[in-house]
Order: sequence, then structure tokens, then C-alpha cells
Amino acid sequence: MKRIFVCLLFLSVGFLSYSQVAKDNKMPVTTSSKQALTFYNEAMKCFDDVALDRGLDLLINSLEEDQDFFMANYQMSLYYSGAGDFEKFSEYAGAAVNCKTKLSQAEELLKSALKELEKGEGGDVTYIGKKLVEMYPADINSYNNLFYFQSFINDLDGGLETLNKALKIAEDTAPIYNQLGYVYLGLKQNEKAEESFDKYIELDPGNPNVYDSKGDYYMYLKDYRKAYESYMKAHMTDNSWSTEKARNARQLYENTEGKRLEIITL
Repeated sequence: MKRIFVCLLFLSVGFLSYSQVAKDNKMPVTTSSKQALTFYNEAMKCFDDVALDRGLDLLINSLEEDQDFFMANYQMSLYYSGAGDFEKFSEYAGAAVNCKTKLSQAEELLKSALKELEKGEGGDVTYIGKKLVEMYPADINSYNNLFYFQSFINDLDGGLETLNKALKIAEDTAPIYNQLGYVYLGLKQNEKAEESFDKYIELDPGNPNVYDSKGDYYMYLKDYRKAYESYMKAHMTDNSWSTEKARNARQLYENTEGKRLEIITL
């Protein structure tokens, strides 16, 4: 995650994929296109791994197959909300709200949340997320939506409670530990933050984001040497990652310490 409450998909977040029909107590996803659903599920896995560009491309592919695909438009709107592009947020939120497809009860609840968020008045829609958790307590996606709505109003304590509940039902807990790390930082519980980020690394060591997140942790502590090393580990895992963050950490170290830091080649 790039910041403490990156609004979804990064958010959150981590959103695990699920099938088109409701089964095993999972939320249904309504679309007229099997291919659109395939792209959508692949996108959700990419967002779990914080492969954001790839996830965004897959959501666009999904909407090319079914432009009236509510959940794809919904996720796109949250992506752009998290990115701070409110013009794009409004575009995709509008498409989702004006969807003509007959939706499930859960999707209708999410539509009502978007209508409130479209107003731009900082409204509290956590009650909708809590209703989804009541309806689908075994589906990680219901917790993800609640966590997003809590992040929208900066409810750190509520977000922490939601993530700890999600840990109990999630098949893949790595993204949750990433989110927990940032929440604990927001709560100034640094030891628990480090434990969460270390657990994230343990669970998903091949993902460059685990080292990027640990770098953010060190930056928060102003330990610029360790931040630089962690960002560089992310970069060496995938050379599209963390270049500017590493350079910034190195510069801050040198400015603060008054001496040069041995450079790991970018």
C-alpha cells in the first residue's frame, strides 16, 4: 500500500476474487459476459498483489466486454477515488449508479453507498459495509468494503477491528497484514506495525510491495538507511518498483547524516 488508508484496492485493497454466482456464502457478481467476469477476477487478484497498473488494465478490458458491469465500474470508481482523481471517480461512479442490469441485494447496497459518496460531503456509509458483513460473514469482500468505508472517514480503530475479523476468514492473509501495518502506523503502534509488515514479507516474499511497505515503515521512523535498503530490495525484486522512493530515502539520509550512503545500483 502506498499510504495508510489508500482508498481500496490498494487498497485495499486487497480484494480477493469471487465467482459470478453466489456460492459458499460469497457475494454474487452480476455481468452478462463470462469473459468480463474472467478479466474482473484477474484484476482483483492483481490488486491483492498491488499490481495496480495491470489490475486497472484488466478492469478496462472487463468493461469493454460489458460496459454495464456494475462491480467493474464500482471498483474503477474506488480506484480513482484512492488516486485522488475525482473527475474519473465521478465518471465511473455515475456509470455504476446508472447501471441498468438487475443487481443482487449486495450490489444494490454498494450502489446506495456510491450515491452517498458521489455527494462529496464526507458522508459515513460504514453502516452499509456492516450490513454486507452481516449478510456475507464468510466473504472477504464484505470486510474489504467495510474497511474502505471506514478509511473514507479515517476511522482507524474501526478499520483495525475489521481487519482483525477479516484475518479469521481470509484464505490469503498477506494483503490484510499489509493493511494492518499501515493502520498500526496511523495509531502510532510502531511495534505492531513492524510485526504486521514482517508477517507480510514472510507470507509473500516474491512480491515487491512487501519490501516497499517495509520501506514506508522505516521512512515513518526516519530510519532513511533502512528505508533505502528496503526500497532497493523491492526494486531488485521488480525493477519497475520503488526507484524514486529509494532515491528520496538516500537523499534524506545524506542530508540528515552529512555523509554519503553507499549506493546500491538502480
